Amino acid sequence: MLKHAVTACLLAAALPAVAEPLNYNVVEFSESANIEVARDTMTARFQVRAEGKDRETVNSEFTKKFNSFSKKAQSSPFKNELISRHATPRYQYSNGKRTQTGWEEVAEFKVESKDFNALNRLIAAAQSDANLQYTSFSVSKQKRESVIDEVSKAAILRFKDRAQTLAQTLGHSSYKIVKLNLGHIGSQPVQYESAAAFKSVRAVPLAASADGGEIDNPTPGTEEISITVDGSIQM
Repeated sequence: MLKHAVTACLLAAALPAVAEPLNYNVVEFSESANIEVARDTMTARFQVRAEGKDRETVNSEFTKKFNSFSKKAQSSPFKNELISRHATPRYQYSNGKRTQTGWEEVAEFKVESKDFNALNRLIAAAQSDANLQYTSFSVSKQKRESVIDEVSKAAILRFKDRAQTLAQTLGHSSYKIVKLNLGHIGSQPVQYESAAAFKSVRAVPLAASADGGEIDNPTPGTEEISITVDGSIQM
């Protein structure tokens, strides 16, 4: 029994050397690529509001503004979304006593468009129905996905070029990729050296032409989309 036990122990000790072969000439490194892309989508946030003493009067005024703005925002080339809508009583406090003084009805809309001039015209045309809260600029989902595909391809090609260079430098004629990980995708606004040249992401148009004329658009700015590829090769 002792002889068999010793033999089994010796075999068990020898197994890891067979099950885990050593890998030689393995190099791990990372490569990255980035593309600067212009923001192609403008978003405006609007608020429709009515307030007064009588609830029915407030609702009637609110409904008129709400329907008028909705009709304008539903036309092409806009994508609009009702964010919230609520009606609340207004109170006045005096000597610890609460007294209702009226009603307030509010709705908030988000409107997007790739046509900046059209959205600026909507801002001008809707002044009597809705208050502009702010505008912002972004890269559309379709454009972002297209750029991510492009920058991913560029990063992979850089990884392959560097792998070939490393293999040749180390005296090998070829290599194979052992592991490849398309890692972190980054996106950030491009910063400029001059503060005066940098345009805020949330720049509000300074003026809107009520007669529907063309409006000078604020610069939407750009974003830098990047990706890092991590991997290892064996030569």
